[in-house]
Amino acid sequence: MASATPDPASHVPLSDLAFHILLALGAGAQHGYAMGKEIERRSGGRLSPATGSLYQALRRLHRDGLIEEAHRGRILPGTDSRRQYFKLTRFGKEVFQLEASRLQALLLAARDIGLVPDLA
Repeated sequence: MASATPDPASHVPLSDLAFHILLALGAGAQHGYAMGKEIERRSGGRLSPATGSLYQALRRLHRDGLIEEAHRGRILPGTDSRRQYFKLTRFGKEVFQLEASRLQALLLAARDIGLVPDLA
């Protein structure tokens, strides 16, 4: 019997860390250390994931099919073959887009009632 196609909505809302991991992988394959630094930079230091929590989130995202291991030899010349690289899956991109739409709707609702200024 064929397995059912996973529903992206079943993964929303994403945790802050999961959202940032998927965002970091949107630009291409990365290894955990680079993702952690990107997350810290992009969040203005608000998130500084410890190795344990980052790799726990990566394992969960991998198990759920949102990310997959990238083949080390097919990433970029000069990459460190000792590191484990991950990339976003098509399903992961669908989940990310659904979560981004959810967050955008919340932001628009807050703007509509004057809680957040319109920056446009």
